[in-house]
Amino acid sequence: MAQSFSEKAYDTLRDRIVRGELRPSAPLDIQRIAAELEMSVSPVRNAIKKLETDGLVEVIPRSGTFVRDFTIQDLIRGYELVEALDGMAGYLVAERVAANEIDGITLEAKLTPLVDEMEQKLERDQVRKWAELDTRFHQTIFDMCDNTLIASSYYSVRIRMKLVLSFISPIHVDRENSVREHRLIIAAITSGNREEARRLCQNHRNLVREILKPLLG
Repeated sequence: MAQSFSEKAYDTLRDRIVRGELRPSAPLDIQRIAAELEMSVSPVRNAIKKLETDGLVEVIPRSGTFVRDFTIQDLIRGYELVEALDGMAGYLVAERVAANEIDGITLEAKLTPLVDEMEQKLERDQVRKWAELDTRFHQTIFDMCDNTLIASSYYSVRIRMKLVLSFISPIHVDRENSVREHRLIIAAITSGNREEARRLCQNHRNLVREILKPLLG
């Protein structure tokens, strides 16, 4: 199915925000964006409403629409949520493997190539691709946890987490160690070790939260 104008506007603006092309607090001129994307203003307005729901933009009455300026505290709170969600998702997928609802070998074959590629993208100039692979890895786990409430809650903060990785990964994240952690997560989940999967998934996110705390200043 062809992508709708609203979807095109949403994807374009979201990607520009995540890549840093649209900076925090930058105003969004609906008329100009519509002209640039060669569409009417209606789908752009729809896209902005969705971005507002995602928490990426804010509409200030009588002032305009702006890219949201996240504080470090905002990001830490987001990671507190993701830490809890990730631990439960890992537990649930491991539980499904233990119950033979998911084949561990098949799941390993799905997750391992993502981590292998991450290991090839450790250089600083490849950080955006590395972060994209990281997102796909965790999204796979959430998609398979068989709990739509947990998966949708993760999706609602996923884009913010991409902003965090784009912000801190080039300098602060030990990407090589992160790759090792991903492999341990795979081993725990695909062997059906529920508590170990929960612990590893939570600790993996906790490391990022601990990196953010000193940046509060």
